[in-house]
Amino acid sequence: MIIIAKQRNALITRFFMVVSAFLFFSQISVAQFVFNTRCQDAYKMVLSLRFDQARAVIREELRANASNLIPVYLENYIDFLTLFIGENRVQFDQLKVNRSGRIEALEEGSQDSPYARFCLAELNLQWAFARLKFGEYTAAALEIRKAHSLFTENNEKFPWFLPNKIGLGVVHILVGIIPDNYKWITSLVGVDGTMNQGLAELSEMAAYSGPDPVYRLFKTEATYYLSIIAVNLQKNKTDALSLLGVLYSQGETGNADPSPLIIYARASILMKNGFNDKALKILVQRSTSTQLYPFCFLDYLEGLARLHQLDIESAAYFQRYVDNFKGLNYVKSAFQKLAWAALIQGDTVKYNDYMQLVKKKGAALVDEDKQAYHEANTGVRPSVILVRSRLLFDGGYYQRSLEELLDNPLKNYIKNRRDLIEYTYRLGRIYQETGNSSKAIEYYLQTIQRGKNEPYYFAAASAFQMGQIYENSGEFAKADSAYRECLSIKTPEYKASLSQKAKAGINRLKKNIPKI
Repeated sequence: MIIIAKQRNALITRFFMVVSAFLFFSQISVAQFVFNTRCQDAYKMVLSLRFDQARAVIREELRANASNLIPVYLENYIDFLTLFIGENRVQFDQLKVNRSGRIEALEEGSQDSPYARFCLAELNLQWAFARLKFGEYTAAALEIRKAHSLFTENNEKFPWFLPNKIGLGVVHILVGIIPDNYKWITSLVGVDGTMNQGLAELSEMAAYSGPDPVYRLFKTEATYYLSIIAVNLQKNKTDALSLLGVLYSQGETGNADPSPLIIYARASILMKNGFNDKALKILVQRSTSTQLYPFCFLDYLEGLARLHQLDIESAAYFQRYVDNFKGLNYVKSAFQKLAWAALIQGDTVKYNDYMQLVKKKGAALVDEDKQAYHEANTGVRPSVILVRSRLLFDGGYYQRSLEELLDNPLKNYIKNRRDLIEYTYRLGRIYQETGNSSKAIEYYLQTIQRGKNEPYYFAAASAFQMGQIYENSGEFAKADSAYRECLSIKTPEYKASLSQKAKAGINRLKKNIPKI
């Protein structure tokens, strides 16, 4: 009996050992979220648009750690950037089949990690932005709502997890500036938010100065978003200049060359602030490696920087853009710039040919394309002097821009009412940028009086710029009135961006924008 008892005990012991081993190995095979060094390297490669290299590192990570789910997030990031930059409808239809499988994989991961909900939220937000590119607004709104819910829940459970602030910030800014004609999206999303709130959240991540290597990666991403918002929506575009230092220090993503995304942010900040020469230098020096996913918009941007100098070589870069880009946005605008390049050389035949292509090619979705399409359909060739003055102004060459207007007799280039409205607007812009606010307001008021009932953007833009002047001088009631006048003026040109900027201005007047 003693022998039988010993055998029984031995069997029981062996049984529990087997069960314990099974449970142990089952636990370590549960999908986890490990943002290790290899995943950090892959992330850097993704943001550098070195997708093939990133995929190779991801495959290496999965061979070593098959249960790690961070590669799922990284693979989706590649798809997102491919679609958002490339705007290729065929690729969109091919890649969106990956979405559901990735969501299922992430949902099976350990929910004890702050990366679980974060990765799910990021995936939803990335697909929402991709869908917006291709007109799937309802599905995008639902995904934004899901992303916000996940970010919020994650923030409550892991309030110390700073990367969460990026997604929350982006969503809150987005819903805070949606134009009135897209308010149905806000109601469908079911999220409240303001630009101030979103900027505060992004700034919290961008201000990180600790040792965590993953947080430092996300610091660059947050700064990138802040720079784009600062250039396009904040009251002082010079505020974006303070972000250049961070973009330079964090822009080198583990490779010899900075990410094309960082180059885009740097060049945009510089061009918006009138440092066209510096922006052009950055664009000229960018890598043209075939290992990078093509970011064709940088060709458009270099063409623009060259055109601001009235450089005839600009045409080659716009042509490269329309030849290589497979999407729809900025195609009409690129053909318009080709037309302008021909016009300032006196070639009206080429101007007309390119404006015909404006009508036929691309889409009229973004403001620049809408304005180009509107110009093409008017059938009225713009004044060469006004075009030259505009281009020089946009490049920050303010004195030369003013000389174009003042050194030529008005009768030589003011041929119709539109020319006169643009003339006073151009003078207003030059005097504003050179510090003569009273004279700028004088010309803006003339522009509004003449142009508020005309189908041109000059009156609405004048009202917005007046709002900027008043806000910067602390005359908040006048600023609010000017921004609201901008919103009230109907124009087919630049309406979306002007409305967003005016609405952002009204929101700013309620509360100061937080600083980084």
